[in-house]
This record gives sequence, C-alpha cells and structure tokens, in this order.
Amino acid sequence: MKRKSSATKKSGVQPADAPARSNDRYKSLVDIGVALSSEKELGRILDLILEKALETTEADSASISLTENIKIDSIGNTDKKFFTVLRFHRNANRAAKQELHDKVLTLDDTSIAGYVALTGESVRVDDCYKLTNDTPFKFNTAVDEETGYKTISMLTIPMKSSNGKVRGVLQILNKIRPGTDSAAHKNRRIINFDDVIPFTDEDQELMEVFASQASVAIENAKLTEDIENLFESFIRASVTAIESRDPSTSGHSDRVAVFTVEFARAVHQCSDGPHKDVIFSEQQIRELRYAALLHDFGKIGVRESVLRKELKLYPHEMETILLRLDSARARQEMMAWKEMAMELVDMFEKGHPHAPPREKLGAVTKRIDQFAQQLQQVRLSILKANQPQVVAEDFDIASLMSWINKASRELDQTLLTSEEIIKLSMPKGSLSEEERREIESHVSHTYHFLRQIAWTEDLSSVPDIAHAHHEKCDGSGYPRGLTAEHIPVQAKLMTISDIYDALTSMDRPYKPALSADRALEILHWEARRGKLDLDLLKIFVDAQVFRSADGMRLRKVG
Repeated sequence: MKRKSSATKKSGVQPADAPARSNDRYKSLVDIGVALSSEKELGRILDLILEKALETTEADSASISLTENIKIDSIGNTDKKFFTVLRFHRNANRAAKQELHDKVLTLDDTSIAGYVALTGESVRVDDCYKLTNDTPFKFNTAVDEETGYKTISMLTIPMKSSNGKVRGVLQILNKIRPGTDSAAHKNRRIINFDDVIPFTDEDQELMEVFASQASVAIENAKLTEDIENLFESFIRASVTAIESRDPSTSGHSDRVAVFTVEFARAVHQCSDGPHKDVIFSEQQIRELRYAALLHDFGKIGVRESVLRKELKLYPHEMETILLRLDSARARQEMMAWKEMAMELVDMFEKGHPHAPPREKLGAVTKRIDQFAQQLQQVRLSILKANQPQVVAEDFDIASLMSWINKASRELDQTLLTSEEIIKLSMPKGSLSEEERREIESHVSHTYHFLRQIAWTEDLSSVPDIAHAHHEKCDGSGYPRGLTAEHIPVQAKLMTISDIYDALTSMDRPYKPALSADRALEILHWEARRGKLDLDLLKIFVDAQVFRSADGMRLRKVG
C-alpha cells in the first residue's frame, strides 16, 4: 500500500522498553480482534474502535467517518444517480468532548479524510498547519474552527471492505509524548500541545491492521443491520397484504404486537407467582414481535368473501330471498284471483250469470292484503335474523320458519332453502360451521407459510409461536387441540392479547366494540373455565398491559 507522508520525521532513539511495548501493542491487536468479533451493534463497534485506537497509539483524539451514497437527480446526459460522501459518525476526544453531528465531506483533495477515502491510501502528517503546497491534499481547518480544537499530528487510515472498497476513514489526532502524565487528558482537560509528537511508522502499521479488523466488524454489523431491515420491511409488507384482504381488521396485527411485547416485558419483570422465573432476552422479544405481527398472515389463504362476511347471509343470498318473497306475493295474489275466476266460471256453467256479491270481492282483496302484510313481517324478521348479534329472546324464529314452511307448501314454492334456514338460525356470529372451519384454517396456513422462511437462529421459533396463538389451555383450541403444558408461554401471551384486541376493536362490522372492563370480564370468565392462563391474565391486568395500545386506537379514530 502506498503511504503518503508529509513533514514526517523518523523516530529518534527508542526507549529501552520499546520491544516489550511493541509486543504488547501487537498482542493488543489480537485482543481487539476478539472484542470486535463479539460485537454486533454498529454504534458499540464504532465506540470500541475509537477507544482502542486512542489506547494503542496514545493519541488524544480520534474520529470515524463512513462512506454513504446520496441519491441525486440525473444531470444532463449522465446516468449517475448516486454521489458518494463521507459522513461523520463518531469521535472520541480526551481533551475536550466535541461532537460533530452529521458533518459531510466530499471525496476529494479538499480534506485529508476525503483524499484518503478517494485514493484508499493512508496519510500521516506531523503538523497539519505546516503542510506545503506540494502535497496532493489540503488540511481542512473548518473542523478545528468549529470545535475550537487544534489538530497538529494526524494519522488517517482507510477502512476497506473485503472487496477492497473504502467504507470509511479512521482519523487519529495528536499523539501524546510517551511518559507524559495522561491523567489530564483522561479527565478531558485541555492538553499541552507542546506534548504532541508525530505518529510513528509502527503506529501506522498497527492502525492499518486494526482498520482492516475494524472494517470487517463494521461490514458484518452493517450486513446484520441490512438483514434486520430486510426482515422488518418484509414483515411490514406482509402485514399490509393481510390488511388489504380484510380492511376491517386494519391495525389489529400492530396492536397485538404492542400488547404482546409489553406483556412479555411485564412477565420478565414479575418477581413472584408461577411465572417469576420466565425471562425474555431482547432477541426473544424481537422474535415474539415478529410472530405477533404475522400471526394472521394465513388469512391470505382464506376466501375474501368469508373474511369480509358481515352478516349470516351473503348479499347475493339475501337478494335472492327477497326476490322470492316478492315472487310469493305476486303468486299468492294471482292464485286468489284465479280461484275467484274459477268460481265465476262455475256459476255461469250452472246458470247463475249474476255478478259475485261485493262481499266476495272484498274477501279476496282482504286475503291478498293480509298475505302481503304477513310477507312484509317475514321480510323484516329475516333481515333481523340475518344480523350477527345474538338473537333477542323475544325473537321467535321457530314461528317464522313454521309460517314460511306452510306458505311454501300452499304456494308450491320454496321461500327458504334448508341451508339458508340453518344460517339464519345461528344464535350469534355471521359464519356457518363450514365457514368457521375455513377461517380457523388460517392458523395452519400461517404456520406452513412461516416455515418456508429461512429464519435466523434467534428467530427460529416464530412459526411455532404463531401456530399456537388459538390454542386453549384446556385443549379446546385449534388447530391441534394443545393443552397448557404444550403451548409456548409466548403463544399464551399472544392469545390473551389477540382476544382482548378483537373484543375491544371498534372497526369490526359484525360486532360492536366492548369496553375494556367488559372485555376483561370475558377474559377472566374464559380463564376460570380453564381456557386461558389465569396467572398470566393477572399480570396483563395488574401491569396495565391492556392500556399499551390506547394511543394507536386514538390515532386511528382521529
């Protein structure tokens, strides 16, 4: 690697302990490599790089800038769509804590960092304010002017990815003379700039090796971050797909995820009870959140007409019934007048050519009107029976069906089919048994779909958690009829959260929203019947988990 150096002096006589110090410094690279490989979070990696760079070179200040592609509009006939810049990310300054937020440098010779990022060459400068005009780069004094800090000696190292592309720049400033009391620097007091010396060849060699290690760690951290962002965007897209199939449940997946995550944190903090030893790591919390967001994804495998069914009968079924009733009215009227016409024919044939008495005509008209009124009551009763709410006690559906059956026989016309009668006779809800089984199949669809995803090890339980969110502790749930000991505790949390949100949702067209108190009463009733975990439900209530999504509902309503 070509190294640029300006006003650089060779080190003089080395201290007696120089070999031992060199060995210690090279050994520290091994320790640094181990430390970097164990870190996954980018921010902590950057902090560790700065800390070790200062420690190894005995410098006063260091900073890291990373390359970034900024999207730009095409200029002229060029196809260039991105412009690469250096964006300041972290700095560590022992003398005075100066922060530079989002400072951006171009990749050119107007700054040393920009030049290093552009060329991929290390630069070592003894005194930045004594640079001559023959150097291929310039020292940008703007940062010193902005921070009030004085940069004398500087070591700038490119941080390259595995394919040799510069991903960032490590810049180390003001090496402190060995033997100088460093307590002042560590206490962040102003340094004595007479104690600043140039960086050495050994410093540069060490930092180039260190930058190589750091680049790998940063690249891995960014790759992990990219994978997490990919998962997050995929999950958001999946939730959008679910809600587009069933808009009435819009926001449900997000709210259940909020409830479940807060529920898990409350259980984690619980200090007594049967669940006091249940602990959730941040990775498990993330896994649970993904499972909650995707718990209903299998609904994409359920017919849209079933998902959106608001009433017991589909609109086309109700329209068909109402047309039959209109036809029945016309048929009954036709039959009444036909019957009277037959009587007139009989009278004429028997030599009684007199008009029928007015009373006879009135009776026929009354009969037709009575049937029309009864038919109107039947129409209203059918519309009422079609509602998904629990049928009122004063609603006599048996008498309704008796009248319909009698009228059907008299008119020789089917007014209601056996399937329609079964649907209208359902005491509550809008789904038939067959439709309910189809809805319930969404859990299996969810599981089979989630199993196809190459989850990372820390997310491997997402399919199993989502698969069990409709299981009940007494084995009465679906799809597998698991009992309490076989249901993951994460799924038990999600079950309670899911039921609570479904009961209190204000956007379900087939049922009114229940108050929080009423929903909790129902949950307790279910728990006392052995269907839900009563101890977990107590935490759900005591920790006010059920309030955690109130803001989401308010934002949606507003």
